Amino acid sequence: MNYIAPRNMTVTSLSGRSVEFKKGEPTPAPPQMHQELIAKGIVPENEVEDEPVDEKTRGPVDVAAREAAFFAAFEAMVLKNDRKAFTAGGTPHAAALAKELGWTEVDAKERDAVWVKFQASKA
Repeated sequence: MNYIAPRNMTVTSLSGRSVEFKKGEPTPAPPQMHQELIAKGIVPENEVEDEPVDEKTRGPVDVAAREAAFFAAFEAMVLKNDRKAFTAGGTPHAAALAKELGWTEVDAKERDAVWVKFQASKA
């Protein structure tokens, strides 16, 4: 059975078995280690819940995941170079960004803050 750990760690069982886990990666482990893995917060792969979704935007709740999604969308929009997708100031239109992300809407303040980071990373 495969297990998923919340962080990088190595678990050595009382029976002498040792398994190295990488954060978020399914890793096989012997069934004899099940209770010890559960005690350390490592869960079976089939019990991992999907990432929570923001009900308003239908985007991820996790700040890092949201920022990564914004960066990928910004990159795609810049490569498409559709002038209608950008404001006169060069910021992506919220509606065009939401469409690129596949979300229902994008908050302009959040877009602006992440856009500044994106621009800084390209400088």
